[in-house]
Amino acid sequence: MKTVNFDQHVREIRPRARRYQLEQRRRQRLPRRRPRDADARRGLIQLALKRRAQWLEDGRLEKIGPRHYRLRLE
Repeated sequence: MKTVNFDQHVREIRPRARRYQLEQRRRQRLPRRRPRDADARRGLIQLALKRRAQWLEDGRLEKIGPRHYRLRLE
């Protein structure tokens, strides 16, 4: 069986692992640090509801069951 020195292994792996973590962080959008105020939240909800209603009218969003929808991206 191969014997591995853990400290040496960590020293060899750490730079690659750190570089990989930094690349992953750059690709992801960071979460908001501050919560939205009530007016902003209410406005975003209203916009989402209007968009949903418009999509239902246009036929982009189709209700196919009690909890199932189909969104057509064209």
